[in-house]
Amino acid sequence: MQINRVSSQEKILDFDIRRTIILNLYMKEWSMPEYRVIMTKPEIGIYIEIYYFPSINDTTPARFATVGLSNSIRKTGKPTETEWMLALKPDLGQESIDRIFSYFCDLIAHNIENITSSEVPRVMTESTLAPENWTTKALLIDELRGESEDLEEIKIGEEIISVLWIVPITHTEARIILQEGIDAFDTYIETLTQSIIDPTRPH
Repeated sequence: MQINRVSSQEKILDFDIRRTIILNLYMKEWSMPEYRVIMTKPEIGIYIEIYYFPSINDTTPARFATVGLSNSIRKTGKPTETEWMLALKPDLGQESIDRIFSYFCDLIAHNIENITSSEVPRVMTESTLAPENWTTKALLIDELRGESEDLEEIKIGEEIISVLWIVPITHTEARIILQEGIDAFDTYIETLTQSIIDPTRPH
């Protein structure tokens, strides 16, 4: 009997190619990353890199973005086929980079282990895992907005992945989306004086 097995070297090469393509697109749009953390769960084959792209001035967001989430396998046996991007005001909502990295990793782990698909929009209700200084303790996962179209669909060989927008939201905003839909949320956000990327906006 012949067993088909992907060697560890082939897996490393596959990830290196994935990183090269995705990170190149990120850097083209957001300049150089400043930090990286690596999230691993070898027992279920998870290896994800998360990069921090600092704000280049007071008017541009800081961003946290994944490389490798798209290759992670859900319990359904299917890959997520998405990367995540979290955009925040330059002050990061009065939280440290490490605190946000930790929260982002918790969100990713929960999503891979408990959510069966990458369909959007998706709301995650308020969590005690959210950074303490943020009023936005719920979460919206949605299509990418306000970014380059080059990031909406990324081709890696024959695979096409998308970058999703990770948006911290308040319990009021979560309720609007769940009860009235994403269009009602968009209308509500337009009435606010604070930016949608401000995680300390009034709740």
